[in-house]
Amino acid sequence: MIQRWLPLLLGINILLLAFYLVVDYQLVYHSDSAVKNLLAQEIVDTGQYFPRDWNYVNGDLWVLNTHTFIIPLLRFMHNGFLAHAASDLISAAVILYGSWLLTGLLEQSRLARLLGMAVISAGMSLIMAEHIYGQAAYGSLYYMACFLLFAYWSLTQARQGRQRLLWSAATVALTALVFWTNPQRALLFYALPLLTAGGLQHWLERRAARTASQRPQGRHAWAIAMVVLGLVIGTLLSVYTLKQVNNNLGLTLIRWLDFNGMARNLLAVINGVACLFDGVPHGNGKVVSLAGAYASLRVVGALLLIGMLPWGLYRSLQLERGPRQLVVVFACVSFAANLFMMLTTTLADMSSPEASVRYLVPSLLTMLPILIGMLVDQGAGKPLPRWAGIGAIALLATSAPTSYLYPYNEARHLPRHGLILATPDQQLADFLKQQGLRYGYATFWNAGKLTVLSGGAAQVRPVVVERGLPQPNRKLSSNRWYMPQTWQGETYLMLRDAELAHLNRALLDSYAGQPRLLRYQDVNILIYPHNLAAVVPGWDIQVQQPQHYKMDEHTLHQRGAIVDGVMTVQPGEEGNLHFGPMRMLAPGAYAVSFDVDTEGDGQGEFGALDVATQGGAKIHVRQPVIAAGKQRITLRFDTDRTLDMVEFRAFSTGRGRFSLSGIDIERIPTALEKQ
Repeated sequence: MIQRWLPLLLGINILLLAFYLVVDYQLVYHSDSAVKNLLAQEIVDTGQYFPRDWNYVNGDLWVLNTHTFIIPLLRFMHNGFLAHAASDLISAAVILYGSWLLTGLLEQSRLARLLGMAVISAGMSLIMAEHIYGQAAYGSLYYMACFLLFAYWSLTQARQGRQRLLWSAATVALTALVFWTNPQRALLFYALPLLTAGGLQHWLERRAARTASQRPQGRHAWAIAMVVLGLVIGTLLSVYTLKQVNNNLGLTLIRWLDFNGMARNLLAVINGVACLFDGVPHGNGKVVSLAGAYASLRVVGALLLIGMLPWGLYRSLQLERGPRQLVVVFACVSFAANLFMMLTTTLADMSSPEASVRYLVPSLLTMLPILIGMLVDQGAGKPLPRWAGIGAIALLATSAPTSYLYPYNEARHLPRHGLILATPDQQLADFLKQQGLRYGYATFWNAGKLTVLSGGAAQVRPVVVERGLPQPNRKLSSNRWYMPQTWQGETYLMLRDAELAHLNRALLDSYAGQPRLLRYQDVNILIYPHNLAAVVPGWDIQVQQPQHYKMDEHTLHQRGAIVDGVMTVQPGEEGNLHFGPMRMLAPGAYAVSFDVDTEGDGQGEFGALDVATQGGAKIHVRQPVIAAGKQRITLRFDTDRTLDMVEFRAFSTGRGRFSLSGIDIERIPTALEKQ
């Protein structure tokens, strides 16, 4: 009876999932999700699948990721939200297909497979639906695991000849693909679990052959060799590609935690996983109500799943040959490895547990069908815990309405134009278009999504206000966006009221002139007659025009004081009177000039000037300051690669007064440029 209704439930879940991706997701759409559209557009504009000016993060190369689905669509449609939705619909179909293959490897009954598909298609919670289908980043990690497991097992079962060659190629290609994207993550998510699971199957195969006095077939040995070959190829491709593009380090610089930090992370992980299963009720919700009763069921169900998912893995582990044990061991190692990293290191920022536990999402999606098979097909456990577990699974399988219809059920009053809702962000994007504001800058969480919501008609590039001035936010952005020649004419800086408080208007006006001001609700739009990238220091990484750095209250320093635009260190003060500006420079030759004024008895050096990167570990050029009086000291250097976090530093020895009134940088033209 239940099996007869499960296809209907699955169909309803898929329809609600499509509604979520096309309509409801507009209400929670954000700039992280918009990156796939922006990168797809950059690929189309530059003709480079790995754009040379794009700034990747943490060594993550987007290789056949979800942005790839958008690229062919741009021949037929604007790069707006509907292109994003189309990409997500394709991703959802691939995720569900991978799940069906996975449940097949688990050798489950049709009832268990359909129930597992119902759970995965239901979204489970708003935040889980975001991780799997909305942003789809961790959904794509999951489906790659499904396909890699399927290819590996198919290779071990393939006959000699063409079939074995095809599955060998598939296994190598999939392994190379995940390692090309990110070798460190691929080792944790794919290679270590698969090599462990495959190695165990290989050992069992050899043991069975010895027992039967037969020669081992070596099927798993060959499959493991194909995984290792793909690992090597993918790693080499990743190293080569990263040398051709820009890469910003972030989470790759992780550190160990002390015991207290590990204990805090353990509680945060439990909190985060409960959120993924919708086990943390919304604040201020009524307890004595229908919604309160449902929330209590979700709390109990989430707590049951937190305990039963590891239990299901433990009960499923058997020294048996077959695809089921391949998946179970893979899931065990993947879950344990990721959990270990989350508990013991700074990998995850646990200030927001529901977002930080995203690293566990692929493992949890693999563990859920395993638990379902244990409960449905094998009848594991005593009746009461077993039926409680089935009840928790049933709550997940029927959670699509709560996962996919919120917050739309609270925003049904919004007008729409076709499929597009008039959300507050959409209205702001429309306002920019109506005002003819075609190119501008805003903080990250406003910029990317507005570009996509406007269909590219209003291009808004991400910036961050640092030391009173807007500076490019280059992570997951293109350096092209901040070049003066990219846009000729009027540009704008858009900041909300809270953000505007951090802007030094007087300092910005001294570079860019007086802007025209537009207001839209709490948004301030400062409109300039020219491109800000041409006048604000630090934007143009090629330094096509000389750039000047003034000394002001935002200047980075350890010693000295600012008086009338001059940074001065008095005799006896030893230390750094200027560092920063932490800017980027393109390959080329440069001259950096320091306007200094020194006074003293001339006994030894007044200090030194240098140009440094890597937090001072790399010195590109250095010169001592020996003479007294006003002087301009110019340091020249060149680089054959893009430099990040470049500092122009000035040090005082304390042997006299040392003043710095400004720093200028200009590009030294090549012989070809001089012609």
